Amino acid sequence: MTNIIINLGDAFLIDTPPNGQHLYIAIAQTTENDYLFVNVTTRRNNSDTSCVLLPGSQVTSFIVHESVIAYQFAREMNVIELASLITPGSPIPKGACSSVVLRKIQQGGLVSKRLKKRYKTALKAFLGIP
Repeated sequence: MTNIIINLGDAFLIDTPPNGQHLYIAIAQTTENDYLFVNVTTRRNNSDTSCVLLPGSQVTSFIVHESVIAYQFAREMNVIELASLITPGSPIPKGACSSVVLRKIQQGGLVSKRLKKRYKTALKAFLGIP
């Protein structure tokens, strides 16, 4: 299962115990083998609204209602770690975001107060922002 290829904007449904399955999107390559992934979740009253996603042609078909990026659940993974978390039976990947949506998610990460500092630093470095 380690033959997974990670492209920026790819979305993967992964198991994140104890809470079940969650959709993660790759938004930056942080090292030669590691990528920064952010979690997509349903918008709630207390959600971080740094990046709001609506269903449509530019997002993965898995997004069927108003959603947000939950930057506090960002994680860094490589292909081996990702493969170990993929939901069994899940078509891999679940889909991909357009470059416009990917950029929106990346920009949201830069302004989000919930993205951990080390991930924000890695995202800035990836985007070439001093």
